[in-house]
Amino acid sequence: MNDLLYKSFMTVVLSTWNHVVRKPYHVAAFMAVWYYIELLYMMNIAIFFYPPMLISLIGIILGIGLSIHILKLYIGNTINVTIHVFVMDVHIAYSAGLTIAAVLSGATWYAVLIVIVRDIIAVIELLLVYTMTKEE
Repeated sequence: MNDLLYKSFMTVVLSTWNHVVRKPYHVAAFMAVWYYIELLYMMNIAIFFYPPMLISLIGIILGIGLSIHILKLYIGNTINVTIHVFVMDVHIAYSAGLTIAAVLSGATWYAVLIVIVRDIIAVIELLLVYTMTKEE
């Protein structure tokens, strides 16, 4: 019985991995939903420097643009895949910088929790960048 469970589990895992390798932009589209949270985080910071109405307008425009980008990314539009590889690369560097800043500043548990989630997303993005660019 255990052998059958192991074989079926491995079949599902290998099937999923095969799909991820063939179409990594599907996984990237689901991971891009995190950018809405990053957008809200940056809006909270920018609200101290710019008028709230301007920040709200920019946030709405960027949110709509991100929604369109995620849909086109899931479809597999070449331009959006290329743009998203660049965005993931920038987000990986941004996450590494914020992790170092959080460690050195002695952040609160809430900030550390956000940093840990951001680092998990960055590691997955690193694997996606490798998978999406291995042919070039």
